[in-house]
Amino acid sequence: MIRSLLKVGLMLAVGLIGYNYFFGNAEEQASSRKIVGKVADAGKAVGGVFKGEYQKFRDGKYDNAISKIGGALDKGKEKLKGGTVLLKKIDDWTERQAEWRQTKRDLKKQLKEAGSDADKSEEIQQAIKRHNEEAEALKAEGKKLQEAAEQEGAEE
Repeated sequence: MIRSLLKVGLMLAVGLIGYNYFFGNAEEQASSRKIVGKVADAGKAVGGVFKGEYQKFRDGKYDNAISKIGGALDKGKEKLKGGTVLLKKIDDWTERQAEWRQTKRDLKKQLKEAGSDADKSEEIQQAIKRHNEEAEALKAEGKKLQEAAEQEGAEE
């Protein structure tokens, strides 16, 4: 119900702006042109965000950080006694890291296959953004685990 009301409201707003853009008096046309210009600027800004996320994805920004953390955690695991809770958390993190890398490979393949299909490309862009957010979370969690492993290893 609410979704329908929002759609109707949006259509009315677009229709009113379009009407004023072409058939309104000089003041209404100027106001409509200003609104259309701002919407175009917002569209460019959103496009810029997607390009930024896509570039981070392509550059492998998170790959190096996650690899370094993974290496540090592997070193920390060697110092820990078997069966600790921390060791299990590190193993879980390592497994999620592998899943993250596989998802990245899948997204690259999908992006290549999508080519000029705009709808599919936008879906992939959204997935890339979520993937980059997951990388940030994985990176932060890995650093915490790394610090905990160093502390626990130092205590022994």
